Amino acid sequence: MAPNPTYVQGDHAQMTVEPTLDKATLEDVLNELALLARADGKVIEVAIYGGAALTLVSNFRITTRDVDAVADDDGQQLIERYATVIAARRGWPENWLNDQVFPFLSDKIDGLATHHDYVRSFPSEHEPGLRVFVPTAEYLLAMKLMAMRIGADGDAKDRADILGLLPIVGLLDGDATMAFLSSFYPEAQKSAKVARGIDELFATPTGVDHTDVLAPRYLGRSGPPDDRG
Repeated sequence: MAPNPTYVQGDHAQMTVEPTLDKATLEDVLNELALLARADGKVIEVAIYGGAALTLVSNFRITTRDVDAVADDDGQQLIERYATVIAARRGWPENWLNDQVFPFLSDKIDGLATHHDYVRSFPSEHEPGLRVFVPTAEYLLAMKLMAMRIGADGDAKDRADILGLLPIVGLLDGDATMAFLSSFYPEAQKSAKVARGIDELFATPTGVDHTDVLAPRYLGRSGPPDDRG
């Protein structure tokens, strides 16, 4: 969930600026986090989820407005403290980096040991302060499906994210998608909301309009090209 602009109290109240993070800016701020960690003699392993993960390693999400990040307990406290420092430097809301994704993590996933892939270390592999992981396309898709809002309240970016991930994972119909989702979240089978959301995804007469990108990619994996002509 993206942070909203807020006011910072000081000698002069000033409005914080909600960031728009493209890949270059995201890498720059991860580097900044890593340098703060190195200054404390720390190396933090962190998983990046949601739009930030897609911005970092896909070709169909161009920007994100916040960073969903989860580390272990000590690491989480540290990166959130560093994020507050960066927020003050850049005039961003303090929660531009947050762990609001936590309720959507699957009990079937054992931390970074399964269904996560290593991306890179910041500032460098030889002098790391931050070791960044992202979920596999399968896990990220499952999380997106569980979190999606449907109908008029739906988020167009979240829908586009799902439609980009579906062909990469190789899901072509609603039944297969529900079975897939249930392997991560067994409770999905009992959710009318999730069932309606999946039905909406596959409701178009020609099937899922995956994305405007001809061949969506995530971590080097590609879905089939769009053959609608």
